[in-house]
Amino acid sequence: MLPSTLTFLSENLYLVQGREQVLKLAPSLEDLAGRTGQLGAMHWLEYFLETPSLANKPPYLVLELRSGTSFDDFDSDNIFAAALFFEYRIGGLCTGIFSTDDAVGFRSVIAPCDERARFAERAAQALLRGGGHIVLATYEAAHDSECAPKPIPGALLGYRQRRVGRMLTLASTFDETLALMGRLTRRNLRYYPRHLAARLPLTFVADARRDLSFAEFMRLNNASLNPVNRERELWLRWRSSCHGAGGFLAGLRSAEGKWLGLIGGWRQETMTVVHWQLNVSGYEHYSIGIVIRSFFLEHEIEHGARKLLMFGGTPHSIRYAFDEDSIADLLLCRPTARLWMLRRLARVFTQHSKRLRKNHLLQTLAVLPLVNAACSSETSSTFNNPSPETSQAS
Repeated sequence: MLPSTLTFLSENLYLVQGREQVLKLAPSLEDLAGRTGQLGAMHWLEYFLETPSLANKPPYLVLELRSGTSFDDFDSDNIFAAALFFEYRIGGLCTGIFSTDDAVGFRSVIAPCDERARFAERAAQALLRGGGHIVLATYEAAHDSECAPKPIPGALLGYRQRRVGRMLTLASTFDETLALMGRLTRRNLRYYPRHLAARLPLTFVADARRDLSFAEFMRLNNASLNPVNRERELWLRWRSSCHGAGGFLAGLRSAEGKWLGLIGGWRQETMTVVHWQLNVSGYEHYSIGIVIRSFFLEHEIEHGARKLLMFGGTPHSIRYAFDEDSIADLLLCRPTARLWMLRRLARVFTQHSKRLRKNHLLQTLAVLPLVNAACSSETSSTFNNPSPETSQAS
């Protein structure tokens, strides 16, 4: 059944508001991602709706339903496309600023490849017409030469394409996969597991969900190299890995039963998404992080994984073997004083704050040119040429 808070936007477009209402559609959205070839893009929805970084941003899910669909006969197959936006709030007040809040476009716009750009534009326009001031949709483009959308009267448009390293393609064997990587990366993934095993008997536990309580997980976090300070975030990671749809929790354990490292995320069919990794301190000389990744990579390949995405990126040299995908940023804005003030602030913040420079919305507002319908013919050549910028998932 459709959520009770569903609102009609325009032809075949509907809006679902509120965390509980969006969460009801989680299984349908997971099915949709599978049908559109975006495996794993809608898993762990409970985590992403509740994590502290998004807890103060209400979600807005824009759905495109197939023509002729009625509320009475609704099922998951009737969802043709979906886009998940979050609205920024200041002091609890709505700002009218919406963003898909995903710099690499993995969990944002879910639609058939050839229809993704069209639907992203329709969804953004619907939010703008519904009272939004700024709407940013980031999504995976069908190809590098994808044409930019045309500006609409009364709104400003910004558009760019970027090359982003997000996923590692896995071959049918571990050795064949390593052959796709650089010499130093291959050496490290082979050497460090042997080096540690020769000095400390250990076991790779592919499914540690029943072996680890939340209290134990918290103690391991406190003893890790980069502990997470927010208990709510920790609880969501543990719960999602152990009980979420497709979730997994794997680990590296010594012969005495001491956990040396953990890794968590989710799977859908041939896609594996690594969301977080925990390395216990005191073993830096043995490179626990590389060791657990080597074991985990071999395990996933043996069990049929063909794509591996490290959510948020990685500083490890393995990132140089990632596929580069074309990602589009579509920015629609009302030409108001609020917009100009925010663009000025965005330029200042991103110049002087390393932390705010990582905010995808602020970074886009600071650098992306805007045009209106009147001058679109003069600037269309600029928008239709993809940006040469290449960025890592971060």
